[in-house]
This record gives sequence, C-alpha cells and structure tokens, in this order.
Amino acid sequence: MVGVIHINLAKGWRGGERQVVLLMENLMNETIDQILICSKNSALHNFCKNNHLPYKSFKGLGLFLFVPFLISLWSLQNKYKIVHCHESKGHTLAFMARFVFRSSIKTIIHRRVLFPLKQKKFTLLKYSPKYADTIICISQAVENVVKKTIPDSNTIVIPSGVPFDLVKGSNFNLREIYDIPFDKKIVGYIAALSFEKDHYTFLDSAKLILRQFKNVHFVIIGEGVLYSDILNYSVQLGIREHITFTGFIDNANLIIDQIDILLFTSKSEGLGSTILDFFVHKRPVVSARNGGAEELIIEDETGFLCDIGDSSCFSSRVMELLRDEDKVKEITHNAFLYAQKNYAAEAIAQRVLTVYNRLEVSL
Repeated sequence: MVGVIHINLAKGWRGGERQVVLLMENLMNETIDQILICSKNSALHNFCKNNHLPYKSFKGLGLFLFVPFLISLWSLQNKYKIVHCHESKGHTLAFMARFVFRSSIKTIIHRRVLFPLKQKKFTLLKYSPKYADTIICISQAVENVVKKTIPDSNTIVIPSGVPFDLVKGSNFNLREIYDIPFDKKIVGYIAALSFEKDHYTFLDSAKLILRQFKNVHFVIIGEGVLYSDILNYSVQLGIREHITFTGFIDNANLIIDQIDILLFTSKSEGLGSTILDFFVHKRPVVSARNGGAEELIIEDETGFLCDIGDSSCFSSRVMELLRDEDKVKEITHNAFLYAQKNYAAEAIAQRVLTVYNRLEVSL
C-alpha cells in the first residue's frame, strides 16, 4: 500500500480535527505509511507530539511556498501517492502541488460542511475531477450540495466515525466546578459559539422549559466570537442564573455522561458528530433538522427532531424526556445500537481505506 499524506491546517480543535486523529489511529495497524501536515503550534500539532502520530508542522509562508513542492517531491520519490485533504486550506496546498508542480499525486477531498461551494473559477477548478480524484462527503446532504455545483464530481458518502472504547468519566466534574445542584437535570450543548450553531434558540427553549421545570440547569460548552452576545442574551431573558458557560473544555466527550440531555439547535451540520458521541454515552438527543442530523436521528426512535429555530418544539421535546424516564431508556438504547451498527470509527476507517486502495489501483 502506498503512503498517504493527510493535511489539516486548522489552528483549533473541532469535529473535523478529531476525525483526522480517529482515522489515522485506526489505520495504524494497516500496511499504510501516513503522515499529517499541520500548522505549527496548532491543536493537531500538539496532539501528534503527545500521542506519537507522524507529522510535519509548518507556519507562515512556509506552508504555501514549501509544502506544495514537498508534496510533489514525495510523490516523485514514490513515498506518498495519495494526499487526503481534510479542510479547505489543505485542499489549496494539494491543488497547488498538481497545478503548479504538475504532480501526479492522487487527491482526496474530505467535505464535512453543508455550506454551498463558492461559484468562483478557482473553487470550481479545485473541485473539478481533473484535480479532485475523490470527494468524500460525510452525509448525503453534503453530497447533494457538492453535486449541485460540480455535477460531474467523483463523490462518495462516508460518514464520520465515533469510537466506542471511550473512557467514561473525567476529573472535570461539572457539578462541583460550577456549583450545579445534584438534584437538577443538566441540559447541555457542546458547540462553538458561532452564528450557525444558534445558541439563541437554545436559550429561548431554556426559558420555556424553566417555566414548567425548576429542577433543570443548562450548560453551554464551547468558545467563540459570539460569547458576549449570547451571555448578554441570557441576561435579557432573565435566565442567566440557570445557565453555565464553561468555555472550551478539552476532551469534552469525556464529560458527556455528566449531561442528561443534548439540546442541539445548530442550523447547519454536515452530519453532527456530537450527536453520535451522545448516542455512544446513551444520552438522549433533541436536534434541529439541520441537514446532517436527519441522517442520524430517526424521529421518536433514536431521538427527536425539530425545525430550525422552533423553540416551542425544542422545549416540548426536552420536557417530554424530563418527564418520561422509560422513553429516555428506549431511545438511548436504540441510538446506541444504531451508532454501533453504522458509525463505529474502525469500520469508517476501513471504508476510507477502500477508497485509498481503489485510487492506488488507478495509479
């Protein structure tokens, strides 16, 4: 098996970066040489250093001046024959290797977001079959978006994976650190504080729930540009004392078992790997119909779905779960089995490996 260059230049740590790590870890035992190109001092850089994953890190102009040449050189040396781009900047570097240096390296684009492709000549060229041999879409919804702009693109749907060997529990105790009473249920939301995540609807729903349930506390985990606006909105609604803002928590998936319900109000998701994490931890999910969530949640079987921005529906569904413990056990059991069957990280990595093997044959 020829080698694979992974590229992810994100500075922070979100779902896409976690998926890169899961993929590389699950391919370690395969006959494949792989390396990650990442940004110096990024979250991925630090993770690779601490967990012995093969990488090379760059910063500044070195990324765009040297990396495309390096990709081409490695390809000529037959060291790596596939470059797997996990975000847009990395995609640009791989494109430059082929466009500028005329490299023959095979290129895989991993598309995780539901945003439409830009109708610009450069973007259309990057995504064209001439320069993108395969586009992995994490959901049917994402594939539909890609096909709408690039009808002849070579796409395949492979969802995000979720590990089932997580160590539950953490030294980070939400109730103790934030003084949340033990007799209160915790309704949580793990997401960057950005516009598309729609924390405003989360807070609107919280206010409606608090009118009928006093033994509930709401926790927002994440950081982002809208922090001050969202915090101020909770004050305007008169529910600030019932909301805890934790900021970013490293390995937040390890404290999911401390959260009773996920209220996922995001407006746009390629899939929604946070939902899968809650499935694995057997915690119930109420989500917006945001594109990706509909491919994970079977209404009233593995969770509940509401229209985007429908705080009345969100609050009603959360209150149903607060009232009915038997319903919670039923849907969390169903969701766990559904995730285990369809989204186990090991199986997802094998599906990606199949794409690598197919491209190798075409070399």
